[in-house]
Amino acid sequence: MISEAMAFILSAGIELSTAVYETVENCKIIDGVPYYITFEDDFDGTKLDSTKWVHSPEQKRQDLNNYWKDEMAYLDGEGHLVIEMEYDKYTDRYNSGAVETNGKFEQAYGYYEIKCTLNNVPGYWTAFWLMGDSVNSEENGGRDGTEIDIYESPYYNEKQIQHTLNWDGYGSAHKSEGKIVDVNVYDGEFHTFGLLWTKDEYVYYIDGKETWRTNAEKAEGTCEVPLYLIISAETGSWADKPVKSDFPDSIYVDYVRVYSAS
Repeated sequence: MISEAMAFILSAGIELSTAVYETVENCKIIDGVPYYITFEDDFDGTKLDSTKWVHSPEQKRQDLNNYWKDEMAYLDGEGHLVIEMEYDKYTDRYNSGAVETNGKFEQAYGYYEIKCTLNNVPGYWTAFWLMGDSVNSEENGGRDGTEIDIYESPYYNEKQIQHTLNWDGYGSAHKSEGKIVDVNVYDGEFHTFGLLWTKDEYVYYIDGKETWRTNAEKAEGTCEVPLYLIISAETGSWADKPVKSDFPDSIYVDYVRVYSAS
């Protein structure tokens, strides 16, 4: 039985391809398949929606003395989530923001999209990624848990975006696969970063254009368990050493949307 959304597409004469099309009645048509919204936040108001998000646990991150702090992720009252990075000269720390849907929302498979700006300076990166406790498993490849990085922005100077898969935990068994994309989205404008996750493959998109398609063969297939969302910022040596005088800096998130085919 053809869906109402698909019938609309066909009657309108819209050509279907691998591109991501505009929403029709809260539905995206991808590769001819309708996907319906299961999660959406436009970040209206002045407080983070506690039914959808929590601040990620305050903790020291990877290197360069960076800590996640709650006050570094907030709404600006103008329809945006702000993820900020600052240098605190009194503690000699870099403080940054992170929010997640852990305990609020998780999903396996579907289409995931963020619309946001990126960092305006080098020395740190932001990311939209999917995570779950099962990622720490070292069994069954990535099928029982994969960290899926929809975008990471460590390459400001090179004008590149990173897509990454991480599985088998973060110890000696850790494995990863990724794709670096040449695309200048460090322009202060809003851009979309999307992921189509199916039982057969992952397909990544930037501004509606496909940038990487992988069947995750190295991970023994795509992840089969639900994951939650994270939006974050942090320093790290792969993003070049930060210059203290460049901070504070922020990204602005216009929306996050998740869709499911069922």
